[in-house]
Amino acid sequence: MPTLYEFNQQIATFKKEKKFPEALSYFRENKGSFTKEQIANNEYIVSDIISCLRYSNHLDAGFQFLSIYGIEINEQQKERILSAYGWLLWAKYKAENENNGHSPTEDDFFDGEDEEVEVEDFDFNKSELLEKVETLIPILNSFNSDFTKTLSSNLFNVVLKSEKKKPAPNWKLINEFCNKIDREKLSKENSKIKIERKGQLKDMELASDFENWYAYKTKALSKLGEWQECFDLSKEALEKIENFHYSNDVWFSRRVALSKRNLGNTEDTIQELQTILKKKREWFIQKELAELYFEKGNIESALKQATDAMNNSGPLEFKVDLLYLLGKILRQQEKFELSFQHFSLSKLIRQSEEWKLSQKLFDELRTFSFPEVPQTDFKKLKNEIQKYWDTFKAQQTKTFDRPRTFDNSKTAKDNYLEGEIVRILHDNERGKVGFIKSNGKEHYFSINPNFQFISKIAVGTKVLFEIKPATDDKKEQTRIKKVIE
Repeated sequence: MPTLYEFNQQIATFKKEKKFPEALSYFRENKGSFTKEQIANNEYIVSDIISCLRYSNHLDAGFQFLSIYGIEINEQQKERILSAYGWLLWAKYKAENENNGHSPTEDDFFDGEDEEVEVEDFDFNKSELLEKVETLIPILNSFNSDFTKTLSSNLFNVVLKSEKKKPAPNWKLINEFCNKIDREKLSKENSKIKIERKGQLKDMELASDFENWYAYKTKALSKLGEWQECFDLSKEALEKIENFHYSNDVWFSRRVALSKRNLGNTEDTIQELQTILKKKREWFIQKELAELYFEKGNIESALKQATDAMNNSGPLEFKVDLLYLLGKILRQQEKFELSFQHFSLSKLIRQSEEWKLSQKLFDELRTFSFPEVPQTDFKKLKNEIQKYWDTFKAQQTKTFDRPRTFDNSKTAKDNYLEGEIVRILHDNERGKVGFIKSNGKEHYFSINPNFQFISKIAVGTKVLFEIKPATDDKKEQTRIKKVIE
C-alpha cells in the first residue's frame, strides 16, 4: 500500500508523462487507502486528478470529483486547485456551446461589424455554467501570476466568442456578462498568433481583453437600444485604448454616431458617418447614412448612398432592410414600378430564408396595383433590379481616357483608372503597401516613402492610377498617379 506521498508522486509522474488514463486508473485502485479528507486536503492530488479528467475529456466526471470530495471554489481555495478547476470549466463551456477549434483563426477577428439579420429574443435563463465563470474570474484576478491571468483571459473570451458565433447572439447575455467583469482588472496586453496568408505564416497581434470588453459591451448596448450608455462607453473606449485592432476605432466611432442619432442629433451623425466612410466603406454604414438623408428629405443623396451600399460587397440576404429603404426612396421619386420591385425582393428574400415578414412591408406592398411577384420569379426579379443597380455602378468607377495634368508638370495621355484604397497592409519606413479597388477588382500597389502624396494614402482615399502590364522580367505593376480630393 503506497503512502500518501507515494500516491501523490505516482499520479504526478503519470500526468507529467501525459499518461492520463493510467493516472486515473491508479487513483481508482488506490484511493480506498486514504480518507476523503486526506485526498481533499492535498492540493496536488486534487489539481492533478481534475487535469487528468479534463485531458481525458471526462469533463462531467471532473465536476463530480469536486462534489464527492467537497472541494469548494472560493477566495480561500489554493491557486493550484482554482487553476485546474478553471481550465475544466473553460473546456466544459466550450464543449457546451459548440465553440470548436482550439486556436483562434483570422476569421474570428476580421468579421468586423457585418450586419446580420437576427432573431431579437433577449430573454434567457442564465445557465449554471455561466454563473460559475462569472464567480471564478474575479477570484482568479485576485492572484498576480501569469498562469491565472491567462486562464482568466480564456474564460472571459470563451463566453463572449461562443455567444458571438451563434446565428442569433444573445446580446442581453453578453451585456450582463460584461457587467459582471471589472474592465479595469482585465489585461491590456496584446498577444500574437501565427496565421497563414498566401501560403506563408505571419504574425498577427490580437486585441487585449480590455479592448475586447469595450467592443462586446458597446455592441451589445447598441443591439439593446441602450444609446446613452453606448455613447458614453464608446467615447471612453476611444479615449482609453491606445492601440486598436480589427478596425475597432472605426466601430467605436460608428457607435458614437449611431448613439447621437438615436439621441436626436442627426446633423452630427451625418458628419461622423461621412468621416467613418473615408476609413471603412462598409455597405451598412452607407445604408445608415442613406436613412439619415431620407429622414431629412434629401432624396438624391439618400439614393446615392443606398445604391452605393447595394453595389458594395455583402450578402444580398443581409440587405433586406436596404431594399425596403430603396423602395421608399424610389416611391418618393414616383418611380413606382421600381419601388414595388424593391419591396417585393425584400419580401421574397425573407420568405426564402423563413424570416418574419414585417407589417410595414405588407403595408407598403398593398399600396401598389401591380400583381404579386411569386417566389418562383425570385431570380428573374433580382436580375431585373440588378440592371438598375448597375447603372449607378458605372457612374462610381470611371476611366479617364483624355490627357490630364498632374502636379503642374506631368501629363498622362494613356488611360487612368479611378479607384479607392480599400486595404493598407504595411505602413512603415519603407513606404506603404495595400490594395486599390476599381470596377469590382482589387489591384496591389506599393509606394516608396518619397512619394509626394504618401501622407494622404489611407483606407477610403480615392486615387487615379495606371496599370503597367507584366513583362518578361516584371510582374504587372499598379502606380498611383494622383490623390482625388
